[in-house]
Amino acid sequence: MTGDGKGRFPSTMRLKRRRDFQRVYREGVVWRGSCLRLHVFAREDGVRMGIVVPRRVGNAVERNRIKRRLREAFRRVAAGLPAVDIIVLPSADCGRLDTKTVGRLLVRGVERALAKEENE
Repeated sequence: MTGDGKGRFPSTMRLKRRRDFQRVYREGVVWRGSCLRLHVFAREDGVRMGIVVPRRVGNAVERNRIKRRLREAFRRVAAGLPAVDIIVLPSADCGRLDTKTVGRLLVRGVERALAKEENE
């Protein structure tokens, strides 16, 4: 991300409220990948993401690094995603992946979770 204000992760693309997180956990579909677990809930307009990194993933520096990488990957692929709310729970292995790989995992996970939801 650059300091010119372009390419930001705007507030409108963030899951912030407790009730939004609870709705996604309760009504969303779960997809488990190699280093990510996604909870995906289809919605009317726009795509939003929330990140939950448990303490067992590492110390604060490692957890913040993973969150920055996830936000950047999401920012890059958000335009190609359908209107969904996503909660991302990364594992410690996610810290070793580059931003492009994490972005591909996000896209694949959302697509498969929505396909799983249609089959139910």
